Amino acid sequence: MLESEAVVYNINKDYRIVRLRGNKCTLFFKNYQNKLLATLDGCNDIFTKISTNDDNDLSSIEKGYILSFIRAKKYSITKEVADYLQVSIIKYMDGREEYLSEKMLKKRINNGIDFAKVYVGKLISSTLNIRDDSTNCSYDLSKAEITKLIVGSNCNINIDLRDNPYIESLQIKEQFSGCLNLSRSNIESIFIANNCHCNLSISNAKKCFNLQIADIYSGNTNITNCCMYAMSVGYYSYADIILTNNIIKKDVEIGDSFRGNLSALDQNTDNIKIGDDCKGSIKTNNTSQATGCKRIIIGDDFSGNINLNNDECIKTVEIGQKFCGNLEALYTDFLQKIRFGKYYSGNSDLSSSAIYSIYVDYGACGTITVNNCNNLEFIQTTVDNKLIIDTDRENSEVKINESIIHYTFKNGIFPNKTMPIYKKIYNNIYNRLIQ
Repeated sequence: MLESEAVVYNINKDYRIVRLRGNKCTLFFKNYQNKLLATLDGCNDIFTKISTNDDNDLSSIEKGYILSFIRAKKYSITKEVADYLQVSIIKYMDGREEYLSEKMLKKRINNGIDFAKVYVGKLISSTLNIRDDSTNCSYDLSKAEITKLIVGSNCNINIDLRDNPYIESLQIKEQFSGCLNLSRSNIESIFIANNCHCNLSISNAKKCFNLQIADIYSGNTNITNCCMYAMSVGYYSYADIILTNNIIKKDVEIGDSFRGNLSALDQNTDNIKIGDDCKGSIKTNNTSQATGCKRIIIGDDFSGNINLNNDECIKTVEIGQKFCGNLEALYTDFLQKIRFGKYYSGNSDLSSSAIYSIYVDYGACGTITVNNCNNLEFIQTTVDNKLIIDTDRENSEVKINESIIHYTFKNGIFPNKTMPIYKKIYNNIYNRLIQ
């Protein structure tokens, strides 16, 4: 190669970088003997690949020379080149980029990074702390060798831990706002503190983990194809939670005053528990009796919507007192028992389900529809109710035990299917008394 055909940048007496004239996309890294050590490929001042000669790796000093040259010329590099040079990238919103060693990166994170995107190429630390009040920053930590990540309070950041094989514990402090992605990671413990707005995504996690979310939680939570020991959400949550095809060894627990949406599809867990004073929406759709949730427990003062339509696993529904919401359980083929607490005033449609028995405590005045329920045999209620049973089945016997009424059914058509059940019961009792 003639010198007139090339532009030569002397790094020192031992190394130089050569560029052919007219070729702005390739640089050649050579030693003082003019031996080619590496080739840098890329265009528009962005280098995307470093290839070494004869697959001989560069020394850390030689990598440092290349990095110093890139900084001096204000060139840019991709994540792949950063990985090879063992540096991280900070890209600020004004377009500036910094390429930092592991030591420099730790110092910058401790001091706080705002209004930037951070790609962590090399970082080894048992615990990484992100400073309080970090703002408008995103961290790509997929390759960071950290065991525990602690995010300070009042942070507005996004964190990507996808495919991270090292992370075990994640702690999010109060008033966090941002996105978390832990898909295909080795996470074992997640704790999200109070008053956080978080978009949380986890799919195909490599280990079984605990998820604990504190009070006043909002955002979108999507967990798919994972194993969890337990999952709990505190009170006053506005979150939209989608659980799909997960194994949960303990119960799913949603705290009081839930205002969001919970969609549980094929959850292999025994119980889903919802707290008191909930106005949100609950939906299950288990497609297999072997792997679905078998029982739902709803607290007092529920005024939201429960949708169990076409569920193939739910067997029992237990609802607390003062239920005034809507319950649909159409075509739930394995539903056996529903129990309503005191002062039921809601609307429940169990038509075409396999429901066998219904228990309603005193003070009821709502509506229960049980058309085309061929397995229905038993309803228990009290003499003071104003409950309306909409059914196409005929009662065979009414028994009263103090204030409790047992109402049994047989095959046939109920002639007055929208007649209040208490009137039918009272008529039956009166006829027996005058005989």
